[in-house]
Amino acid sequence: MNSEVMAIANSGLVFLLALIPIVLVVIQAFIFLGSAWKEGRKIGIKQGTLRKVVVNSVLFSIIPSLPIILIMAVLMPALGKYIPWLRLTVLGSAPYENMAADLAVKSFGLFGIADPGMTPSIFISVVWVMTLGVVSYPFVNGFFLKKYDGKLEKVKSGGGFAEVAMGTLFLGVMAAYMPPMLIDYQNVPGLAAVAGSGVLVILLDKIAKKTGIRSLGEFSFPLAMLFGMVVSVIVANIM
Repeated sequence: MNSEVMAIANSGLVFLLALIPIVLVVIQAFIFLGSAWKEGRKIGIKQGTLRKVVVNSVLFSIIPSLPIILIMAVLMPALGKYIPWLRLTVLGSAPYENMAADLAVKSFGLFGIADPGMTPSIFISVVWVMTLGVVSYPFVNGFFLKKYDGKLEKVKSGGGFAEVAMGTLFLGVMAAYMPPMLIDYQNVPGLAAVAGSGVLVILLDKIAKKTGIRSLGEFSFPLAMLFGMVVSVIVANIM
């Protein structure tokens, strides 16, 4: 990777710019936790019960967070230590950040975020794309989500064509992402990751239904992502 890009990405200034919003979000989380604790005590919930809820919430947050950590590790060699840390901590998601960075780099004619042709100007453009692309979420949600959700529930409750159309729309969005990977027969590790994660999701769903362990079904997505990555690495090493 371009040493000039890494010098900027791992600089003290970028660290400070990333640290400020992250600290604010952490403080906000503790404020919400304190408010919830006080409210729980106020309505009569025992302190032991509240402590158990907090511990269980922390434990059940670990597995869904693992794919985020993996994506951060993927982005760090190309974007430095601090930008991926910021983007995946404050606002955004693992699939979005990776996709936004990759599309931004490719728009400059590079093959992807790992391209050694990355320059400081391209790096800055990538950061802007990742940031501005996700800033619209809170504004749209704040002003339009309630109205949109009401309309959506009304359409779904109507049944018939409207209900089928909503399901078709979701499948269409999924189809836009999956076929390019599934038809790329030369990308054997990628196909192995898709197959492995798909099989694990089905198995976890069946086990969850038979055993009644709902957490297996709820965490099937992150577990499948991790399993798919492991299968992909194994296949790549074998090849």
